[in-house]
Amino acid sequence: NLMKNHNLAKSIAEVSWSRFREMLDYKSRWYGRELIIAPPDYPSSQLCSDCGNRSSQTKDLACRIYVCPECGLEIDRDYNASLNLLKLTM
Repeated sequence: NLMKNHNLAKSIAEVSWSRFREMLDYKSRWYGRELIIAPPDYPSSQLCSDCGNRSSQTKDLACRIYVCPECGLEIDRDYNASLNLLKLTM
């Protein structure tokens, strides 16, 4: 029945992520580290991790390779996004 009630499923998922973030914050402080949260609108998967060019077109999630139209970099889209998030924290 959970799958039938979309609102209930969404609420449960949001609570889970909220609790996960609370625990990350707690553990970060416990170990004397700073937790950096990327803004929800940060375009990590639309930026080229090599040249910084921002792609204006939205990619289909089935497309697993990011290709920069500016510098020609070809890289796994998740790895590209992770590099951009790493740069955000530095």
